[in-house]
Amino acid sequence: MTPPPTLLDDDRTASLATPLMMSHHGFRRDLQRFAVALEAVAHGEHSRVAALREEWSRFGATLHGHHHSEDTGVFPSLLQQRPAVAWVLAHLQADHRQLDPLVERGAAAFARLPDAGEALALVRELQALLEPHLATEERELIPHLRAGKSFPPLPDDALELYAQGFAWAMHGIAPDVVAQVEAMLPEGLRARLPEARAAYRARCVEVWGTDAAGAARTPIPAPFTR
Repeated sequence: MTPPPTLLDDDRTASLATPLMMSHHGFRRDLQRFAVALEAVAHGEHSRVAALREEWSRFGATLHGHHHSEDTGVFPSLLQQRPAVAWVLAHLQADHRQLDPLVERGAAAFARLPDAGEALALVRELQALLEPHLATEERELIPHLRAGKSFPPLPDDALELYAQGFAWAMHGIAPDVVAQVEAMLPEGLRARLPEARAAYRARCVEVWGTDAAGAARTPIPAPFTR
């Protein structure tokens, strides 16, 4: 089995591949946590049902935004630079069209909590579909993205949204990786990260009961247990 790629490049610095893989870590991490939390709901733990519903809505918006960014930005740019990857980009975009409606179905399933059976089955289905999709991106695209070493400038009105997104993606990532990513970000974004990360940790406690998440150096999260 091919080992997962490292978040940092061989010179131990971040590249544009790093935030993308951190997002992959976040999707795997959260689906793992949803599965554990829904198992608890199925066994009578109902105190976090409302928080789980809200977190699923956020997860869906994050995954949809990730796919939109790839379809309209990352993939076209990569295709222009590397025409040979056209076949894999077409395959990945087909995956997006399959994955996004599945996430939307989750809203109805989570609305039926504390009856957790449908939501748990959907989370497991999404895990089964998303894992090979992420692995394909990591195998076929990440080597081409490591050359990018500077993050594009951002308008001021986008900084808070990006800070929240990076706070989500950085959770459970090793501190040395986070430091390298912060070093490549615009100053205005970097300045907002401490507050955003503290708010995200508080959200984790509300939703999952803990803000512990490990210290990954690959896109594979630490196992989650309660």
